[in-house]
Amino acid sequence: MKKSEKSEKLVANILEKVGGSENIQDVYNCATRMRLTLRVNSRANIEELKKIEGISGALWSNGELQLIIGAGVSELTTYVKESSQKLKSTNVDFKTNNLVKQNVPLWKRFLKSVSAIFGPLIPFLVGVGLIMALQQILIRSGLASDPTKEGAILGTDYNIFDYVLNVIASTGFKMMGVIAMWSTVRYLGGNAPIAIALGLIMVSPIIPEAGIKLTSLGLWEIKIQPFYSTILAFIVIGALIAFAQRQMDKRFHPVANFILNPFLSLLIGGLLAFFIVGPIMRVVENALLIAFNWIMEWPFGLGALVVGLTWQPLVVLGVHNILFFAAVTDIVANGQPSLFLAAAFAAAWAQMGATIAVGLKSKRSIDKSAAFAAALPGIISGPTESCIYGINLPKGLPFITGVIAGGLSGWLIGIFNVRLDNLAGLGGIVGFLAYTENLVGAILIDLFAIGFGIVLTYLLWSEQKTEKTLAMKITRKIAKKEGIGSEIDSDAKKIIAIIKTNQRKLGNKEKNVNDINKVKNKFATSDSTLASEIDNFITNLLNNVQNKKLNQNLVKKLKRFKTAEQKQINFEYERLKKQTTNLRTLKKDTQSYAKVLAKTDNLEFKLKKQVALQEDQEAKVLVSKGKKAKVLFKPLKRKDRSEKREQQIIKLQTLINQNKQTINQLTDDINLKSDKHYSNIENTITNLESLTNRDFDNYKKAYFNAIHNIQISSNKLELKI
Repeated sequence: MKKSEKSEKLVANILEKVGGSENIQDVYNCATRMRLTLRVNSRANIEELKKIEGISGALWSNGELQLIIGAGVSELTTYVKESSQKLKSTNVDFKTNNLVKQNVPLWKRFLKSVSAIFGPLIPFLVGVGLIMALQQILIRSGLASDPTKEGAILGTDYNIFDYVLNVIASTGFKMMGVIAMWSTVRYLGGNAPIAIALGLIMVSPIIPEAGIKLTSLGLWEIKIQPFYSTILAFIVIGALIAFAQRQMDKRFHPVANFILNPFLSLLIGGLLAFFIVGPIMRVVENALLIAFNWIMEWPFGLGALVVGLTWQPLVVLGVHNILFFAAVTDIVANGQPSLFLAAAFAAAWAQMGATIAVGLKSKRSIDKSAAFAAALPGIISGPTESCIYGINLPKGLPFITGVIAGGLSGWLIGIFNVRLDNLAGLGGIVGFLAYTENLVGAILIDLFAIGFGIVLTYLLWSEQKTEKTLAMKITRKIAKKEGIGSEIDSDAKKIIAIIKTNQRKLGNKEKNVNDINKVKNKFATSDSTLASEIDNFITNLLNNVQNKKLNQNLVKKLKRFKTAEQKQINFEYERLKKQTTNLRTLKKDTQSYAKVLAKTDNLEFKLKKQVALQEDQEAKVLVSKGKKAKVLFKPLKRKDRSEKREQQIIKLQTLINQNKQTINQLTDDINLKSDKHYSNIENTITNLESLTNRDFDNYKKAYFNAIHNIQISSNKLELKI
């Protein structure tokens, strides 16, 4: 199947799972994610989207649906846009659907806007950064010269190629703001060509680069100067201009709008940029950079440690681009080598290591394949979204171990003061081109990062949690939530918890009163004074009165309240703990069962690939039948390969059937053992129900699911809900 056909098939699958083209209100992409704003969110089936081959993950974030795709995201986004545009022109109901508004909080809309604006800038930065890295390599290897050196003469110190290469490399970053302006206005629904024109005015070479001084603000000089290598001023002006353009479109007559809209946009936009917004944003940007650099200069590498620990969580939140562009601005505008980006790149390597560990430890071929495929884009060029959303975050612990390894790696970056000198890609192998002075140190620390991520994850993460581990978690939950396993009476402990909750003004008042009324008679028969104080507490609770002295005395008395019944409850709880511990005897059986399941899954994975290859081959044969074969032996070879593949398919099907018979036998054996353990625990839980006069049915279901975990995950038993 051709690449274009695969892409079209993938897009068709995506559109079906998001509720059709008519359900898409907006779509754009960043480096690895397709971001969709839907008209009706409930129409999207996120679980089915995750299963689509070619999508590493799917999630809701800031009111939009994000699909983790990887390097091919731009092409797929274009296909989706084309499908939506076709529908806009043909579907009568499209405009009606557009009236559906979603109540998205302001902060979520802000984060979405940040992603939408910065996303298109990333490919531009990658391209320009690689050109800068190439220039540095050529200069350092003696194949090119630096025309910006003081006193350098064309024809003597450098040639025309050196000059043009420097123009390409330097101009890109100087024009960064123009691209930001275009992206802002485009996203906010303004006139993009006018935005580009205004952006070019703001970087006009007519203005001296040193600037024309207007006034001073402390140590900062307020100047009129070209806005090279900056972003904030362009984004703010872009937002203002887009808003103004939309208002003019609404209020002006079409003829007047045709003339006045571009005229006022350029004139007022230019005046605002140079006299008001620009100077203010320069002060803001300088203040942010000072704060930014102050954190990075914390002693003992602590600033880099913070970056290493927080970078991947910031990627999950989608706000990492703000800090990334701040660091890029510092490199380009001030020529400051970046400790921040070096630490962030090291953290990314650690997260990739965690993903590789999952691939190494997984027994199923499909999981191994998915893990290594997710890690590959990051290893080459840096982005870790496919690692995070496709593998690490869904599995939980690998993401945490990746963050820990990233923190330690970032700390090493800080301790050894490893900084990158320019921008080349977003990390990965390509990112090493960004280092000149500290290349060896960067390589060693990043190798440590990926290695430590692999080792830590491999040691701590388990593909299949044991029945004992799952059941112990439930046992601890019972002790904590129901007040069991302590010398203090369980009902007394429950009232103590309500008192503490009330002091923090948390919890449901009516529910708390009902819970106390269910058990207070127990205290009345033993201690009338205690019962009276409980009644006083209930009265205060209903009237929103806080009596600290009463509460403290009541807690002390409740802690001293002991019953023979509690001893029996604790006896049953100790028995429950022993029964839970005895679940370790299932480990050997479940491991053998898991191996056969994994082996069968791997055979089915191979069979699926062989069948796909066979179908592809048959399709090619059908196409070639209408054409004359130039060489006779080619069809013969093709036929021979086809026969071998058919034999392999038959062999795989036979092995799968044999394994399924083994699985059925093992399922019967393991069910007998699991049911015996569950029966013992169920009896103990029933005794606890009787002693505490509470309903523990949910705990019974939870234990059933934990003890029969492997049978449920392999669809041999149904989950109890």
